[in-house]
Amino acid sequence: MKKNFAKKTVLGFLTAAAVIGALAGCAKQESKPSEAQTSKASEAASEGTKTAESTTAAGENKTEPITIYAATGGSPKPFTFVDKDNTLTGHNIELIKAIFERLPQYKLEIEVTDFPSIFAGLDSDRYQIGVNNFAKNEKRKEKYLFTDPIFANEYVAIFKKDNAKAETIESWDDLSGLKTISQAGINITTALENYNAANPSKPINIEYSEEDLVLQIQDVEAGKYDFVLMDKPMFEYYQKEFNFNVTGVSLNNDVSKDLMGEPFSYLIVSKGNETLVEDLNKALKEVIEDGTSKEINLKWFGNDYSPSYK
Repeated sequence: MKKNFAKKTVLGFLTAAAVIGALAGCAKQESKPSEAQTSKASEAASEGTKTAESTTAAGENKTEPITIYAATGGSPKPFTFVDKDNTLTGHNIELIKAIFERLPQYKLEIEVTDFPSIFAGLDSDRYQIGVNNFAKNEKRKEKYLFTDPIFANEYVAIFKKDNAKAETIESWDDLSGLKTISQAGINITTALENYNAANPSKPINIEYSEEDLVLQIQDVEAGKYDFVLMDKPMFEYYQKEFNFNVTGVSLNNDVSKDLMGEPFSYLIVSKGNETLVEDLNKALKEVIEDGTSKEINLKWFGNDYSPSYK
């Protein structure tokens, strides 16, 4: 494990106002760990242990869990979001908590921040884990570690119901010339950009936005955009809640492969924390095999999107 696991104590959850400010890109301040904290983490790392030891007044040793800091952007719902009671919740949040319940050597702290700050925090090891329904791509593989898959994803293109173009979508080329909306930096947008780079004569028109996905679907519904790409389970969740006048066109395997590469979501981990990844994978397998993952999926989506372990 890296030597800087012992950091400042952060609030487990933020107020709704703080979350809104974070998602709007507000700058975050970081204080340096104390000398005692740095020394404690250094000792644990140098001895190759998973827990730091402290001595009680009676001279007895007891183990203290290492604090692991995870970061999330607090969206998209229902993977990660802050509810009306200012509580951070969602599929990814419940799943990572279930994983850490099986890892007593660690203590989990989750912080909500703006999406780009997740990566900045992982780069500096301020955060050890990013939990935001992350897909894997080559650029991220160069910089971060990945757990085993936590979610088996599917993808759909969302069109207004009376849009005849929806019936003709079979390949990437069928999306060329159409206008879409997407958030910069996410895997779907990266795939769109890669397609445009390889097909400059027939690009897909991308408008970048920080809008919530609900607003993006509403823009498609209103005819402002031709389509928006999103996770199928997320679309099913929103459609059940809002009953949009839209239709979801399932993407065939070839299109999905071109779009996302591997159709899975992961926890991403800062470099140097290989032991943490091993522990997370062991606990994740238990969560999937004992049915906890299925239970969480059924709660949020009505279907089980747990990866299969053979």
